[in-house]
Amino acid sequence: MTSHEAIKLSRRALLVSGAAGSAAVLFGLGGLGGAGAAGAPPRRINALVRFEADGAITLVNPAIEMGQGSSTALAQVLADALDADWRRIRVEPAPYGDDYGSPHFGMRLVTADSASTRAFWPVLREAGAQARAVLIWNAMQRWQCAADAVHTEAGQLLHRDGRRIAYADLAPQAELPGLLANLPKPAPAPSRLVGQALPRIDLVDKLAGRAVYGVDARSEGALVAVLLPPERLGAKLLEPGDAAARALPGVVNVLPLPGESAPIAVVARDTWSALQGRAALQARWSPPAELYDSERALQRFADIARQGAPDAHVVRQTGAAGHAPPAPARRLQSLILSRHVTHAALEPINAQATPAWLNQGADIVASTQAPSLDMRRAAQTAKRPPPVFAVQSTLVGGAFGRRVDNDAAGAAAWLALQLKAPVQVLQFVGDDVAHGQVRTIAAQQLEADLDDQGRITRWLHRTVGSATTARMFPERFQKEGFDQTLVDGSEHAYDIPQQRIESIHRPLPVACGFLRGVGAGFNVFGIETLVDEAAALAGRDPLAYRLAMLREPRARRVIEALGDHTPAPGTAAGHAYMGLRSSHIALRALVTRDAAGHPRIERLQFVVDAGLIVNPELARTQIEGAALMGWSIARQEALDFVDGRAVQRALADYTITRLPELPPHIDCRFIDATQGEPRGVGEIALPLVAPAVANAWARLTGRRLRALPLLRG
Repeated sequence: MTSHEAIKLSRRALLVSGAAGSAAVLFGLGGLGGAGAAGAPPRRINALVRFEADGAITLVNPAIEMGQGSSTALAQVLADALDADWRRIRVEPAPYGDDYGSPHFGMRLVTADSASTRAFWPVLREAGAQARAVLIWNAMQRWQCAADAVHTEAGQLLHRDGRRIAYADLAPQAELPGLLANLPKPAPAPSRLVGQALPRIDLVDKLAGRAVYGVDARSEGALVAVLLPPERLGAKLLEPGDAAARALPGVVNVLPLPGESAPIAVVARDTWSALQGRAALQARWSPPAELYDSERALQRFADIARQGAPDAHVVRQTGAAGHAPPAPARRLQSLILSRHVTHAALEPINAQATPAWLNQGADIVASTQAPSLDMRRAAQTAKRPPPVFAVQSTLVGGAFGRRVDNDAAGAAAWLALQLKAPVQVLQFVGDDVAHGQVRTIAAQQLEADLDDQGRITRWLHRTVGSATTARMFPERFQKEGFDQTLVDGSEHAYDIPQQRIESIHRPLPVACGFLRGVGAGFNVFGIETLVDEAAALAGRDPLAYRLAMLREPRARRVIEALGDHTPAPGTAAGHAYMGLRSSHIALRALVTRDAAGHPRIERLQFVVDAGLIVNPELARTQIEGAALMGWSIARQEALDFVDGRAVQRALADYTITRLPELPPHIDCRFIDATQGEPRGVGEIALPLVAPAVANAWARLTGRRLRALPLLRG
């Protein structure tokens, strides 16, 4: 078979062939990118690798780059297995297709759950190894030598007699063996790139302004739409009051979107005209049957958390279930409340849809975390079969889980099909604060029974919240009975004889979505503050107390690695531990009082076991960024609803923590960073900040904080 003959290779086939020890490689398709130097077609190797005629190697990135550094980390994984020259690596986003689905999400195109590197690690190792094997085989044919006479080094093929050829020089003439199974499987390449703090591969384009985000991807002549949602949650449109808007120059149309309580779309030839048109609307809405009040709803959740409910989903039950526990020496009880939080991602929520399939479907371009779910959104809104929609992701300017459910994709698809023209929908940050998706409110009832030696013998943890999957995937939620993201973090590693962990879903009129750390963002706060209180009651060191309940070696190592510490006068240390996304992480927070008498972080000290660290600098940045976001959420972030509408209606109203209140020092130590495979990093620091600070505050003041944000607690 020559390079001019093509074979179809899906990533499923790549995985299967890798397991069987054979290689499957595709040459001769230009498909995903432009021609190389002098117009020569690029050489495509499997679904993920392409050799360019100018000597570059392109990774077709199956994970969406949204600031977390996936394009750099995954390029390192690929280049390491391929033994490529790092200076020759390029990255481009993957097109829509099953070849690029994530194994973590059943081969759907979704980037979430801190799963990019851990999910695609084996796939990219196999893809790079296969491409390297083909190049070695071609060198064998050229030099008429055995496999053990050829080795590779940083993008070069070398014969033991000193002859050499660059990958880029050989690839354009490369051929495949007649039978793929006959392809020799060389020894793995020496690892030269994994573990290095290489610079971000997308940084230059971002600094130069060449990076293309969803808001930049509007095609020439495309219309722009902005949305006016109902003034109150659950209200229905009576009259759009659109006469003044339609009369404005540049406004093309005003269309109420389909569905109950759906927004009105103002479509114009440019963004300014669309915004002016929206401002001119005089819509009338019918009042909803009940006006949502988030504080009242939170108290209702608190009552359910205290009493329990017959429809509670049991996450874990151990010990003498159904039997009354022996009378404890002491029982600790804690009711933990947490309020709505919004994502505040700076790039506007966006999607452009261009009619396709004779106006029966559309091609969508968006800043999204989940092209597969955007396709589903578009199909549901436009009432078309999903295959007639395709979604191309772009770079994303902040996501934090908000773009898993990109509601702009459905609106754009419907509008484009109605108007038979390309339409880009924009939802600005202020719009998303007032009308977007939020993290659920939650109430947690925790109980810990202590014996006469201060050990916890019985544990109850009951979380009441609104399940995001119940809104997005009602059939799946009904079948499974619970939402894993709501209980994330509650399945702790502590060895307690009798445990009962429950999750209770109650719907809310506001759209609850995924936010970085999801349920762990509040569940771990409840767990770690109660464990800390138990340690204080027992008169034990907080770290030693935790170690006495932990059997998992990785959990023990991160806590032991924190070491001893004696705080300076006026400073207290608080601790927290968590296992999440297959990683283990421990934190010490050193806390003082600020001038207003509030907690102030002087230093955060993290110890992390996240398996093999592909790029230490990227991983450290993820820990630091999540910690800062975690402190802002813990300290003061809250989105309140009164009379059915958000109190905070612009980014200026939503109080995020500012630079003077941020911790001046964040230390991050990775242990066992060269062992095993990569684990999740992007979310794991966020949930620990609130409990560590609250535990330090209890030591500093004697006061236990039991509500988020802490400044309201």
